Amino acid sequence: MTPRFNTLLAELPASEYEKLAPHMELVSLVKGETIFKMGDIPTHVYYPVGAIVSMMIDMADGYSVETYMLGKSSTVGALNAPSFYRAYVRSSGLAYRLPMSILQREYLFCPVYMRVAMTAMRRMLMQLSQSIACGKHHSLEPQLIRWMLITLDRISTSKIAITHKELSGILGFRREAMTLSLKRLTGLGYIESRRGEIEVINRKGLEALSCDCYWIGQEKKRPVG
Repeated sequence: MTPRFNTLLAELPASEYEKLAPHMELVSLVKGETIFKMGDIPTHVYYPVGAIVSMMIDMADGYSVETYMLGKSSTVGALNAPSFYRAYVRSSGLAYRLPMSILQREYLFCPVYMRVAMTAMRRMLMQLSQSIACGKHHSLEPQLIRWMLITLDRISTSKIAITHKELSGILGFRREAMTLSLKRLTGLGYIESRRGEIEVINRKGLEALSCDCYWIGQEKKRPVG
């Protein structure tokens, strides 16, 4: 697996990619690991190629909220600035990491990287805004489907390593309600839910049930009919 499996790096011309790639290191990120905390200035930027990293906001009362998931179309780590989130590994997998000092040195000489990074940031802000709207106006099932589809967009497998308890915490619904929704989707033949894992076996079925919130900010469009 090369760094170009990360879609941001895949869009770079050879002249820019070759400035960065020699300094990248392939690392394995383990579920539950914190890469850096809120307020830290990251020493590296990470380009996931299999792992999913959650942007976590830690509250004063000890409660933590997942606001966004970073995967193969994203980078993890702000350039020369304190992080406004805790980078928590949601799903184990691989990532390439680059010393922040190298990115700082080359950034201004990589106009395509700058443009692609800004496009990714704009998409993230659109999806964050829509996530708030979805959470306020839609019931559990549309939010659950949206979360699963977004997760699939960020990994290279149809299997999502997650427990019912973790999902309940992420979406803010009771565990019993989460279990009932997963059973319904299993009965429809769209997923299989096992201990600590959800496997999507009919993505098109989930897409047909999804609310419009999933499609906003996506490069692809909702299928017609």
